[in-house]
Amino acid sequence: MPTTVVFTAKGREIVAARLIGATPTQAEPKNIGWGIGAATAAASDVAPFQEAAEARVAGTTSQSTTTSTNDTFQAVGTITSASSQTITESFLSDSASKPPATTLASAVSTTGATSITVASASGFPGSGNYNIQVDGEVMTVTGGQGTTTWTVTRGVNGSTAATHSSGATVTGGNPPGSTAISNGSLLVHASFTGLALNNGDSLTTTTKLAFS
Repeated sequence: MPTTVVFTAKGREIVAARLIGATPTQAEPKNIGWGIGAATAAASDVAPFQEAAEARVAGTTSQSTTTSTNDTFQAVGTITSASSQTITESFLSDSASKPPATTLASAVSTTGATSITVASASGFPGSGNYNIQVDGEVMTVTGGQGTTTWTVTRGVNGSTAATHSSGATVTGGNPPGSTAISNGSLLVHASFTGLALNNGDSLTTTTKLAFS
């Protein structure tokens, strides 16, 4: 058995290439979105903190070079703001449509609470476990599916349990190995210091994922 494995330069090119087009069974993660969630939260691997009203944009994808030829997947797209708002996050998704979202009907006042109440369960699965995100915390819904009171496991996917205000956005998102949440698969998610935009402002994003 080998004791050392090398991710070759050609291998990096092959992986980047597999992200482009319709041949892979995984849909191409080229759809660009942005959000207005808490700028202080660490980027999550499940869902946007609070996706903005604008539609996602299909980015133009290509390969570029970071270290070795064609070792980087790149998606470029432009979104135009429909209002005055502050953008604090951007992401790439494999879906042009947004995942289900609702809001907390009451505050989550402790980090040990295992039940939350939401304003609506519309769009969320009616059975089976699935993940949600509130601010920067990811939770797994293990009970109450199809109702507005959910039993949850706190602080999953490497996130930290936190308190959350009533009205906070609750978004569905898929962890590894799951497709339970419709349109809920992100490739990358970035959060940053707020960028203030006026109505009609356009922002072109370039997202690069380099393999090494």
